[in-house]
Amino acid sequence: MALYRISDLNVEIKTNSPSFAENIRRYEVDYQADPNITLEMSDDRLIEMMEEYEGMTADKVESLYMATLYSWAIFDFNGFPIRAVGVENDGECTLFAAPDDSSIDLSMMIPRGKAFVYHYPGIRMQDDDYYVFDTPFGELGGLSVTGKKLVLKSIVFVDSRRFDSLRAIEAKDFVPLFMRAVSQNVRQERTKHTLFILERVMHRVKFFGVGDVNDLDFILERV
Repeated sequence: MALYRISDLNVEIKTNSPSFAENIRRYEVDYQADPNITLEMSDDRLIEMMEEYEGMTADKVESLYMATLYSWAIFDFNGFPIRAVGVENDGECTLFAAPDDSSIDLSMMIPRGKAFVYHYPGIRMQDDDYYVFDTPFGELGGLSVTGKKLVLKSIVFVDSRRFDSLRAIEAKDFVPLFMRAVSQNVRQERTKHTLFILERVMHRVKFFGVGDVNDLDFILERV
């Protein structure tokens, strides 16, 4: 298997998908090291998921599966998974996340040229801050300079059912939103660990809610 540097971790990946192989090529390293994470999809698992996600190509199924494995594994390295779009904001990163029970597609609402990372950012604590890394996971893959990371400044939840204009979110409102956004990528045995991460995030990151992101620059100036 080839070795890749993703989220400041050595990740060993075996893939049979040409498009996914292309996405991760920019992350490949030429040194030898023990992997922190190993990602591999068996033929049997691919067949199972092709039946589950009828109509989805094998390339997309494998990319989705690899992203899921990565999301589970990053918990072991002071990180957490969240399906979001990251935008660089004054040298730091603002994440835009939609609740898992909504039909919002943030990749359609935030222009590709504005995004730092789509769909599956790598988020890990280093030096007492949470950092957001670009990753090759998700349909569009990494969009930024490989290995780039930004301090997580704020998280904006986009949901027109709950919010009208932009406003700060209090902890009592943030907790269920965060848990729903993260829990879709969390195995049941990690729920307690997710609550521990939530407590640390609450003391380091600002939280906001908004109904839409039609005026992205206006939002970034205020979060």
